[in-house]
Amino acid sequence: MNKPERNRSLVLALYLNAAIFFAILLVLISRNGSSLSMAQAAPAAPAIAGGDGVYVMPAQFLERTFGCYILDTQKQTLCAYAFYGNSNHPELRLIASRAIAWDRQLTNFNTGPDPEDIKKMVQLGQQPLRGVRPQATQPADKPDQNDK
Repeated sequence: MNKPERNRSLVLALYLNAAIFFAILLVLISRNGSSLSMAQAAPAAPAIAGGDGVYVMPAQFLERTFGCYILDTQKQTLCAYAFYGNSNHPELRLIASRAIAWDRQLTNFNTGPDPEDIKKMVQLGQQPLRGVRPQATQPADKPDQNDK
């Protein structure tokens, strides 16, 4: 007589488990938007937080070195901090700081190829080759004189 009572308890526990999972599913689906679409939507860019002219953005400097950038728009400075250590001895170090007011006025620093070189190449490519006459093209809306 012990077996039927044991089976009944197991069946009851399985039904209760299924009901709880169904209730959780209903709660997740009834939220604003389905939970499946929220799980699939990944942010396009890392979150940036801030206000009053100071903004913080998470950063990954090396494979296992993380930290953050801090941008102060009023003082026009950019700082980089890296997290070192472990949970027992965490350490946040300033690794770089820079005034960016003058940097923002540069247009072609440390870029390659030089935009002036690109301009020359484009102009050179638009010139006809020596010894080859450019083909005369007629506008599409004017009929040929031979068609009369």
